[in-house]
Amino acid sequence: PLAWIVLAGCQPPAETPPVEAMAAGPVPGTVESADGVPIVYESRGAGDVALLFVHGWSCNREFWREQVDVFDDDYRVVTLDLGGHGASGTTRDLWQVRGLAADVVAVGDALDLERIVLVGHSRGGPVSLEAARRLQGRVLGVVAVDALQNAEFEFSPEIVDRMLEGMRADYPGSVERMFSGMASTMQPELKNWVVAQARQATPEVAVALMADYNAIDMAGLFRGAGVPIRAINATSERYPTDVEVNRRHADFDVVEMDGVGHFLQLERPDEFNAHLRTIVTELVAGG
Repeated sequence: PLAWIVLAGCQPPAETPPVEAMAAGPVPGTVESADGVPIVYESRGAGDVALLFVHGWSCNREFWREQVDVFDDDYRVVTLDLGGHGASGTTRDLWQVRGLAADVVAVGDALDLERIVLVGHSRGGPVSLEAARRLQGRVLGVVAVDALQNAEFEFSPEIVDRMLEGMRADYPGSVERMFSGMASTMQPELKNWVVAQARQATPEVAVALMADYNAIDMAGLFRGAGVPIRAINATSERYPTDVEVNRRHADFDVVEMDGVGHFLQLERPDEFNAHLRTIVTELVAGG
């Protein structure tokens, strides 16, 4: 989320693989989003329920590397690079949450996913809420990962403008400082990997998506998702998860992890995966 950021997102097209190939291992594919931007994804495993993992701002599908092989024995596991990120296309006129949500929907449609749990990290949280609204009847729930702490919170325009000024003046340095802060509790090797991934992001896309932050109607996204929303968040005194506020807008609950930074799925994967499995089991049972 921007709260963390203040403290411190194409390979050749491949044809959509047949369903029977999914259990053999990671199968890459490319699908066009609603506006024609090519979206790269990977699918592995098999099963009636799909876990569709949505990365955050200036990240990519590799940020789920500690989850994919853990869950693909029981679920169909799908990761994607949102438009403007990773190996996906960058030719989009407007960079907003709604466009990123269309990327998620395009992948869900290409793979004929009918029972989906959306797992969204950071900016992938609101993206997943909008995708859930568009995929009504096919989503069992949304799991936010260090995201969706407060449906009614807004940063002042001055804070956002200051962030944008820094990024426009020195994108590599600004992003390195941001992500170093967000990954401050990580071991050095992993922290360096996270920072390196962020530095590879497309500056124009990153700046445009940052500028879109306060245009997001977060409370509206909560209400519009129409499914249970669960969160696995880092414990934070400065930016706590406000369960009471969130429950004004949706069926919401949270599990918190102490002493961990923004990239908790990478930093403490065993603990995170155990929480995620419990939540997914609950969502599947309820759906």
